[in-house]
Order: sequence, then structure tokens, then C-alpha cells
Amino acid sequence: MTRRTSLRAELPRAPQAPETGLSVGYLMGRARASLLSGLDARLEPFGLSGMQFAVLKHVGDGSARTAADLCRFMHFDASSMTRLLDRLELKGLVRRERSREDRRTVVLRLAPSGRTQLARLAAVAGRVLEAHLAGFSDAEVESLKSYLGRMIDNGRSQGDNRNPVTGGKS
Repeated sequence: MTRRTSLRAELPRAPQAPETGLSVGYLMGRARASLLSGLDARLEPFGLSGMQFAVLKHVGDGSARTAADLCRFMHFDASSMTRLLDRLELKGLVRRERSREDRRTVVLRLAPSGRTQLARLAAVAGRVLEAHLAGFSDAEVESLKSYLGRMIDNGRSQGDNRNPVTGGKS
């Protein structure tokens, strides 16, 4: 028997029930997907998606000034971000402007209607998050925040996370 044949013989395994052996990464991914799905459903009456809200939030709070900042922060490719920003611009929520300091740079700003809607949208997002944290004690929420913050810090120390505004390592 060749090495390749012996490897193939080892590969088939009994299917694992979805509930058993769940990894932290899998659970985090599912939690993120559940939050985004809930956000999408609650933002549908506003004509927005969860990702569009995230863009508005990051532009509004100043954590992202350019499309490149958003791409790094949200792990989007440039063409997807361009399409998302095009839609937000068509809805009159975001404006693209040339930077006064560097005309080569296009900065993002909330349009007046984007600024007006952001508070309502943030309240909707807060309710979605509260629903996902239903039954958690204050101490459990604080522990979860601490654990997630430590994971992010560990990723930064490994160079896996970049500072979303500058693009450099933190």
C-alpha cells in the first residue's frame, strides 16, 4: 500500500453530530452570523443591512475615515466595499469627499440624513444585541467582553489584527 492510499484509508470518519465538539471559532462565527442575521431582519424596514449599518457606525464614530480603513476593519475587499458605499451614497447616507490635506485621498462623511438615522439604527442594533444576551448576568457580560478583548489583544500581539485607522500594527 502506498502512502497516498494509506492516507485515503484514514480520512473517512463517522459524521459528528453538529452539537458535539464545537470549537470556539465555530461558535464565535455562529454568534456573529446570528447577530448579523438578526440585525438584517430588524434593519429591513429602514432599507439597510447589518453591514451597511456597520459602515455608518464606523464612519460616524470616526473609527474609519476612508474606504481602505473600512476594508481593513471589516475584512472586506475593495470592490465589495465600493459597492456597499455606492449603495449608501445613493440612499443619501454617506458622502465621499476629497481630503483637504491630501487631494489623492477620498474621505467618508455621514450625510445629514445618515447622521439623523444613525441614532435610530444604533438603538435597533442595541436591541438585537440585548436579545442575544438575554439571560446573561451583568457579570457574565463583563466576562464575555473581557475574554473577547483578550482574544483581540492576543491577535494584535501576533500581528493578526491591524489598527483599523492607520493600517499599521498596534
